[in-house]
Amino acid sequence: AHLISLYARSQATLSTEMAATSVPFEMRNLTLEENGASIHHFTSQYHHESRAINLLRREPTLVWFTHVGEQLPQSLTMKLTARCDIHRVGIYLHGENNQNPKHLIISIAAASDGDYQVVVDEELEHRAGDHLWSLPALVTGQFAKFEVTDNFGGSGIYFSKMYVFAHEPKGATAAGSA
Repeated sequence: AHLISLYARSQATLSTEMAATSVPFEMRNLTLEENGASIHHFTSQYHHESRAINLLRREPTLVWFTHVGEQLPQSLTMKLTARCDIHRVGIYLHGENNQNPKHLIISIAAASDGDYQVVVDEELEHRAGDHLWSLPALVTGQFAKFEVTDNFGGSGIYFSKMYVFAHEPKGATAAGSA
């Protein structure tokens, strides 16, 4: 219950921050299956309970763990329902442990075989919660790659959720935002 409460507070903070901007848009995490996202590629997964597809779900207790026998870097690429103007990206980690990402690179591309533009290349604090970045300029893309090159000493890495937010007209839907 505490974990779900922490996640709900994170979502409320995001909603408040997004409402304060002057651009009218819907605040939807475009990496969720309900918003048309799919897993395009991942490097490994630990077992069926910690599979990559968990990241498409809204439930914060479902995670993706990479296989403990695979070396870093590890990555996962999300395919969004359509190309969009991305303005914010990030991840959510439900706990603080050795598998937390320490160095994260997030890249965006318009096509799966296109050139990926690095939008985040950061060392992360060793903590649970949201790690969010507002982009200095909109980046148009349909594919978001999240790559971890280092962790805090554990075997493998994990994510609880991934975030991609884009400027969308009010009332746009996953099927109608293309």
